[in-house]
Amino acid sequence: MVLRAKNGSILLTLDDHILDDSYKAVAHNHHSLELSCVVDGSGSYRINDKNYDLKAGDIIILNSTEPHVISIEEGSFLHHIVIHFDPSFIWNSLSNDLDYNFLLVFFERGPKFSNRLDRDNPATARIFSLMLEIKEELSSRKLCYELIVKNKLQTIFTEIIRNYDYIDHDKVVKPLSGSEIGYLNAVIGYINSNLDKELRLTELAEMVHVSPTYFSTMFKRFNGVSPVEYIVHKRVQRAIEMIRTTSLNLTEIAMACGFNNGTNFYKAFRKVTGRTPASYRRNK
Repeated sequence: MVLRAKNGSILLTLDDHILDDSYKAVAHNHHSLELSCVVDGSGSYRINDKNYDLKAGDIIILNSTEPHVISIEEGSFLHHIVIHFDPSFIWNSLSNDLDYNFLLVFFERGPKFSNRLDRDNPATARIFSLMLEIKEELSSRKLCYELIVKNKLQTIFTEIIRNYDYIDHDKVVKPLSGSEIGYLNAVIGYINSNLDKELRLTELAEMVHVSPTYFSTMFKRFNGVSPVEYIVHKRVQRAIEMIRTTSLNLTEIAMACGFNNGTNFYKAFRKVTGRTPASYRRNK
């Protein structure tokens, strides 16, 4: 299930997975932020150097820099719902500067943070229900479903801020101004519309009227990844779409997504997804 911006770029995806013990993956990460819940079954999540066992009702939070991989024991299965979303879905030029606070659990974590929300906290059950409601909204696509999905996501993050001691409030910095957010959204829109072209950091910074160094700092603060990392992840994301929806060969797809050769395409694809481009084509 996909929620897109007006220009066609992906703002949010929701995947409903049932994995069994045949599932094999390597550690990977995404350019987007991730929120998942376990509907049924069991398994384990390795995130950086931490291991979390999983059972029904668990909620997992991942930012864009955390390598992670799921394991399923022999004879077991795991049914989970995974939401990936761009930070810009929460903060954008129509938002106010308080909206950045919704994402603090991803970017300004304190020493008590846990990727798996505390099972004994009553808010965890409420968040689980909200995720099922988001899935229903994306399935039914009733009038204004986009706004309801965003509202429910914001409610989830408000619950986390209020009920879990996971944020280091001493590290929280002043939000960007409305004009700065507008500039940043313009850059993101430009990147998403020109992934097949050469994208230079200096040119992107000029669009925001700041130095390349400050632009990189500002971009990473509000997206969790550097501009270069964001571009690579977006190109891989587009390549996955093209693999699944076109008959173009992998070399043609690599070039259409801005990769200058097949080796760079393969390396970036493997690093981002933990899989090869060919494996996506076999399973499309």
